[in-house]
Amino acid sequence: MSDVVEASPVERAQQALARHSWREAFDLLRAEDEAGRLSPGELGLLAQAALWVGQLPVAIDALERAYAAAARAHDNETAAVLAIALARDQLFRNAAPVANAWLRRAERLLAHADEGVGHGWLAATQSFHDALVGDDEGALANATRALDIGRRLQDRNLETFALAERGAALVSAGRVAEGLELIDEATVAAISGELEPDVAGGVCCTTIETCSALGEWTRAAEWTEAQDRWCRREGISGYPGMCRVFRSEIKRRRGEWLEAEAEARQASVELRGFVPAAVGMALYQIGVIRLRRGDLGGAEAILVEAHALGTDPEPGLSLLRLAEGKVDVAATGIRRALDGPVRTPTWRATPDTGLYRLPLLEAQVEIALARSDSGTARTAAEEVGRIADQFGTRLPAAAAAATMGAVEASEGALEAARRDLQRAVDLYSGADAPYEVAIARRGLAEVHAASGDPDAAIVEARAARGVFEHLGATPDVERTTRLLVTLEAATDPRAHGGAGEGAGGVAGTKRVVRSFVFTDIVDSTRLTELLGDESWSRVLDWHDKALRGVVAEHGGEEIKATGDGFFLAFDDVDEALDAAIGIQRRLEHQRREYGFAPQVRIGVHRAEASRSGLDYIGGGVHLAARIGAAAAGSEVLVSMASLQSSRRRDLPVDRRSVKLKGFSEPVEVASIGWR
Repeated sequence: MSDVVEASPVERAQQALARHSWREAFDLLRAEDEAGRLSPGELGLLAQAALWVGQLPVAIDALERAYAAAARAHDNETAAVLAIALARDQLFRNAAPVANAWLRRAERLLAHADEGVGHGWLAATQSFHDALVGDDEGALANATRALDIGRRLQDRNLETFALAERGAALVSAGRVAEGLELIDEATVAAISGELEPDVAGGVCCTTIETCSALGEWTRAAEWTEAQDRWCRREGISGYPGMCRVFRSEIKRRRGEWLEAEAEARQASVELRGFVPAAVGMALYQIGVIRLRRGDLGGAEAILVEAHALGTDPEPGLSLLRLAEGKVDVAATGIRRALDGPVRTPTWRATPDTGLYRLPLLEAQVEIALARSDSGTARTAAEEVGRIADQFGTRLPAAAAAATMGAVEASEGALEAARRDLQRAVDLYSGADAPYEVAIARRGLAEVHAASGDPDAAIVEARAARGVFEHLGATPDVERTTRLLVTLEAATDPRAHGGAGEGAGGVAGTKRVVRSFVFTDIVDSTRLTELLGDESWSRVLDWHDKALRGVVAEHGGEEIKATGDGFFLAFDDVDEALDAAIGIQRRLEHQRREYGFAPQVRIGVHRAEASRSGLDYIGGGVHLAARIGAAAAGSEVLVSMASLQSSRRRDLPVDRRSVKLKGFSEPVEVASIGWR
């Protein structure tokens, strides 16, 4: 007989945790827990595994049960460690009062114990809490204490985490160079594999969010890429969601709006079970993009959803009201945001600090100028200038130049306005922020026109419009075109009719190859009549969220809504097919579990097309739409030309030829068996 003793499920789970096989460990431990075979000490293992597979509620439940067992056994040291972990996880849920209560409980449990690592982690977690809720001084003091304890006790995890928290607090206080130096030091340790995964992930996120708040986009992007590599090595799925939030913001700033929205959408899916408090941040990025594209209804829906998840929707919501023409409502909203900052946890700059107020003040300048309230605009612009002086980095300096230039232009100080707006163009260009560059150029055009130099004004306006067209910023295209019409008519009346063309008309397009997908609800008109407007509206809302979730999971881009469906684009044909199949399976699950989901037809075709702003145009797009229209309910129909470029050889297909409207020859297609 063999003397080898088979490892128990818990032992196998511990081995899986050691090699970072989080899902394997979670499944083993969850099964043991459901069978009632986990000891109080082993519940901590379940919580650890649950956190890394995006099951935060399971992690919290396990920690609460472990805490109760430690409290009954009067094991104050273990109970304090568990209370600190629960405080951290409650912050991930945006539950700051609950987190604070757990911190106070840990403080009482450690009150009579000799100073140890537990005291250090209490101070570090308190610093994290303070930064999220806006206590800048508390964040710095507690991070400093934690760092001192970590160094004296030579605990590398505690020391590095506290180093990052202290660095972030120093940056928030305006001691930027000193703070960034500490953050860089901590992050090198995090991505080099020296730390426990949860500590390393927290350090990386602190670094990236601090760089993003400063507008240091290049630095933030470099650390984001480094964190992504670390996550892939560790097999971690949650922190990439946090990475995607910041990557989305970076891409939005750089003018890559389609990619930014896709990143944010996928982040919102990945984070719901891991850091739900950050889901609203991802949605906010989508709301801002939609606002700039002129989709005011879509922007409002997503900003309200972000607000419901605990994310402050400002300044986006007030700028939305301005775009709707509700200038007084916008002024009230932005003033409220500045006077009473939201105290719920935020993964952005610490509330009511200079970096937090900066975008709010920029919006207040824009809104005040729209109301001809130059006094409020100047006061806000002067505060932006003081913030720029305090932090000394490029983005605040660019914002200061842009806001003051706009105020000076409104006051008639044209030469000063010209100098400041030109400086804003230069600074924003150096920060790779094309939308902000174009806004400043349009301001320059207006200043040149007011100064009697229409030729210079036309050059700046055309440059601005070309950027807006490339970005798909429809409202700004229209506003800038109106300015050009006036300018060109003043210099040459014959040019009046040509203002809609020019440099931006062709420069905004480029040829690309994408896998295009069209979805459409079958018999939507009949369903509306059967269900009634209110019920049908709820069905549509569920349909839109379900499809967008699947598209985000597969890295797709939502180009636009098309009636009762979507026009989507994917880099890879297999991603497009997987998304189409995923949509049909999601709908089938809804029917099976809840009795009803609309039938959706889907067409897929890979082709070259012209990208113009945020849209794609060309014969390939037209063919993809026609293939979608030819599909039956619950069918995925793909062109054979596209299927032949797929790496998937396991898909059951039913080939046929179809005659499509607008195409003289039949098209070979395949119906994908997805069940």
